[in-house]
Amino acid sequence: MTDAQVSHLGAVSRRVVRAFNGRSNLPVHELAKAKVEKPHGRTRPLPKASGNVQFSAWRLAHAVKKADCLRWQTAPIRWVGAAGFLLENGHLFDWTTSEWCLNDGMSSFYADFSGSGLAGRIAQGMALLLLEDKGYAYVGRFETEWRQRAATQNRQWPAGKTKAPDFIAENGQKQWVLAESKGGFSSPGKKPPIKGALKDGLTQLDGWDKYINPQPIKSFAIGTFLREAGDTLGETSLVAFVDPEPEVPENPVEFPRDAVRRANYASWLSLMGLDEAAARLRVGEGEPQRYEIPLLTVGERQYAVSIASVMPRHPDLSSREFGRDWPFWPFPWLRDGIDIELVGLDLKVLRALSSATLSVDASELMALEPSERRDTPADLDGGTFYGSVFSDGSLLGELRLRRRGEPFPDIEWTEVEL
Repeated sequence: MTDAQVSHLGAVSRRVVRAFNGRSNLPVHELAKAKVEKPHGRTRPLPKASGNVQFSAWRLAHAVKKADCLRWQTAPIRWVGAAGFLLENGHLFDWTTSEWCLNDGMSSFYADFSGSGLAGRIAQGMALLLLEDKGYAYVGRFETEWRQRAATQNRQWPAGKTKAPDFIAENGQKQWVLAESKGGFSSPGKKPPIKGALKDGLTQLDGWDKYINPQPIKSFAIGTFLREAGDTLGETSLVAFVDPEPEVPENPVEFPRDAVRRANYASWLSLMGLDEAAARLRVGEGEPQRYEIPLLTVGERQYAVSIASVMPRHPDLSSREFGRDWPFWPFPWLRDGIDIELVGLDLKVLRALSSATLSVDASELMALEPSERRDTPADLDGGTFYGSVFSDGSLLGELRLRRRGEPFPDIEWTEVEL
């Protein structure tokens, strides 16, 4: 291997490391609804940031994956691992700047369709992170939930409506909100269309809160706009939002009080591979099945987990030892340990879901309260867990087991009916 090849591989390796270990934040700007909707209203200069969303690479991947499985409950995309998301897109993002941004040249790296699709996925993930920061731990896909209830109540799609909001979310006080996400990658030297994007979001949200009962307390139009690191325009990457107040109810569709929580956890059970349990949770009926599930202890909590993938530890591509490993094929890097990608749920939450899948009575499910989220490494016997735990108790990350010769961590198992 030539020095030039080693240098190139080293750059790739360092970027991959940053993708997995990166931490950053985005400032959050709240805009007035009147200025956004006014034809000639000015939104720039932007108001002072009202806060910021702080996140690790794992927390971002967790949010993007949660948004994916809410939208595509049975599509293959929900099986794409979080580690795969970070590896595939590690070249896009610069984790070294004070505010998260794109690497130079990345705003137009993809063709229009794939680029806008990826920007949309990132925007949906950031919207979920902002909602979680505001206390909304439980999220469902609004259109899916509305259509399900409307069909049983012989209700038609509201006249004049072409689209519905992305999400319906619930906080620990059992209050609901609607949310629509927008976003994009900004070309160098150009200002992102913040006002236009949020205005489109408000149009998509308009009036929907009055068509459901219990009525959401407000709605959020949330936009995420990412700039390149070398862009000198003066405006950083950012999150902007508008949160109009609700309208007067108008012949609303009735929702069960536990609808959002059932939707939130059913999608995550599907991501864990428990599709039949997820289906039973959505409707609160069916013959339960007994599952034996491994447990992972992180901090003081236990999580029931499913294994999404097992990979050798990422090799140091910048090392000359990389080429010397090839004679050890087909297991050249196992000597450095393995990474086990995990998707899971807090065991306490899973126990509550057990009763909810067996009955429409969801008292245990509704008694749950959001827990403290975490996204820092946790040392375990024989390895380290890197990942993210959301306040709804969902877990996503990888267990990194060290090189051969060290003890394999003890794995407990539990049985649950779902």
